[in-house]
Amino acid sequence: MSGFDAIINRKAPSPWELFKTNPSLYIASKLYNSLSQQLLRPLSTPVRTICISDTHNTDISALIPPGDILIHAGDLTYSGTPRELQVTFDWLVSLPHEHKIVIAGNHDAYLQTAEGRSWVHTWRDRGIIYLEDEAQTIQVRGRAFKIFGSPFTPQHGNGAFQYPRMGVTGTPSRWSVIPNDTDILITHGPPHGHLDLAGLGCRALLARIWELARTHQPVLHVFGHIHGGRGIENMPWNSAQSIWEDIVLKKGGWFHTMHLLWAMLWSGRDNGIRTIAVNASVVGGLRDRDIRPPVVIDI
Repeated sequence: MSGFDAIINRKAPSPWELFKTNPSLYIASKLYNSLSQQLLRPLSTPVRTICISDTHNTDISALIPPGDILIHAGDLTYSGTPRELQVTFDWLVSLPHEHKIVIAGNHDAYLQTAEGRSWVHTWRDRGIIYLEDEAQTIQVRGRAFKIFGSPFTPQHGNGAFQYPRMGVTGTPSRWSVIPNDTDILITHGPPHGHLDLAGLGCRALLARIWELARTHQPVLHVFGHIHGGRGIENMPWNSAQSIWEDIVLKKGGWFHTMHLLWAMLWSGRDNGIRTIAVNASVVGGLRDRDIRPPVVIDI
């Protein structure tokens, strides 16, 4: 493993390493985390969603709990061969969840070929919905969820499903394919500044989700790709979040950190509608030797 792969798959640095490298960015991240980890109002009829990503040939079927929806956010394999994909398909099919939604990732090369695309769409006959820049609406106990899935990530190396990295404007044009009324968003990679090791995510994707949030906030956004960014975040779509994203873009700065603190004090600890962001990477740690359990989210 070398180059950008080594970066995105590296284990998360320790708190001391983060502080020593960039004290203002570290303090700002702690401030923002205190906002993004606020508890949301409990739901009267929750839909249990089981989130996984980046299993890379690892059969974790024994670790997966019951639920209403199972989401796999890509990188089912290491090398993307038909044989590897068949093994993953077999254990996904064995799971009892009523709704199983799957996208590919940059390692799943066979699914970018015409033959692979034709084959993977037959998975629906066995209860697995595969999405590639497309949406599907499902019904769970009288509730409708429009789900959009995309395997694409910014260019690095010769991986599958990639697009050119965007310029400084962070134009959302590549992501205009996401419907405005999306309830559950599944992308292989994270948005910039959120569960992405402070800046490895896509700025264009973040810009598009901000557009969505102004009229119809997605309830849930599931992704992976950055193994060390695994976690859960409640995105409040307010001035504090915007300032945090600017801090990540500018790599810290004490003035911006104080601005974030001021915004948080004025915005208060609201308990309004938010988007739950989940980096559900399963493999991680040094050389991806750790196997982490699924992330369970009630929506």
